[in-house]
Amino acid sequence: MNIRRVLFVCNPSQANAAQTARRLTEFLHKKGLTCHTLLDYHEIRQHPDTDLCVSLGGDGTTLRCARETAPLDIPVLAVNCGSLGFLSACEEKDAEQCLQHILQGHFQITRRLLLSADIERAGQKPVRDLLAFNDCVIKTLHPRAFTLQLSVRGLELKRYYGDGIILSTPAGSTAYSLAAGGPIVEPDLNVFIMTPLCPHSLTERPLLVRADEEWVFSPVFKNSTDTAVVSLDGQENYELKHADRVIVRRAAAQAQLICAGKFDFFTRLRDKLEWGERDAS
Repeated sequence: MNIRRVLFVCNPSQANAAQTARRLTEFLHKKGLTCHTLLDYHEIRQHPDTDLCVSLGGDGTTLRCARETAPLDIPVLAVNCGSLGFLSACEEKDAEQCLQHILQGHFQITRRLLLSADIERAGQKPVRDLLAFNDCVIKTLHPRAFTLQLSVRGLELKRYYGDGIILSTPAGSTAYSLAAGGPIVEPDLNVFIMTPLCPHSLTERPLLVRADEEWVFSPVFKNSTDTAVVSLDGQENYELKHADRVIVRRAAAQAQLICAGKFDFFTRLRDKLEWGERDAS
C-alpha cells in the first residue's frame, strides 16, 4: 500500500485530538506526504483519493470514520485520544511510531462486516442503506414493552415482547450487545447476534444467525400513539411507528482497520476488557 495522502478526522470536543493532528501532520509533511484535517466526519466522502484515514478521538469517532470510509475502500487508523479505545490501534503518545511502522510496510489490515438497514414507513419515503459498524438497535421510547415481529424470507419466525432488540455485528458483540447479556463473537465471522432487551420471558436467549439473510423487524404497539426508535451505532436515530418495517442485511462494503504489526482479538479482550482477569484477594 502506497500512502501519499492522509486524512485526519478529529473529535471536535477533544482539544488534544486537534493538537495530535497538528503534530502528526508536521511529522508526515517532513516525509513528503499530503495531509488534511477535518472536524466533521460527514466531509470524509469529499476526499475519495485518500490513502489513509486517521481517527483521532475515542471509539465513537472511529465508528463514524469506519462507516464513512467503508464505501471508499479507505483503511482507518484509530488513535485513541479518549478513554477505553477498544477499537484503537494505538494511544496518541505512540501515534508517530505507529505511523512510522505503517509507512515502512509493517502493518495489518483487518476487514469488518458492516450491517445495512432500510426503514420502510407507511406513506413516507423509505430510508435506505444506513450503515452500522456495531449494531442496529430497535427499542421502545416509552416505559412499556412492545412486540417486535421477526421475519425472514417472508416467513414469520417469532415475536419478541419486551423493550426491544439489538442486532449486532461480530465486531459489535463487545459493545451494547455484551452489556445486554449477548455472547462475545470473533469479529471475522459471517453472523449477526440478536440480543433481546429486557424480554418478558424466561426462555429468551441471544441468537446467532446468518448475516447473508434479510432480517425483517416489524413493531406492533398496543396504542396507536406509541413509537420506537431505530438506532445505528447509537449515533443515528430514526423514529419507528406501527406498520413500519426495518430490514437488516449484510452491507456490500466492509470497514477496514489498520494497525502496526499484527492484530490479535483475544489480546485486545484481555487488555481492554480485562478478559480472564480475577481478583487475587
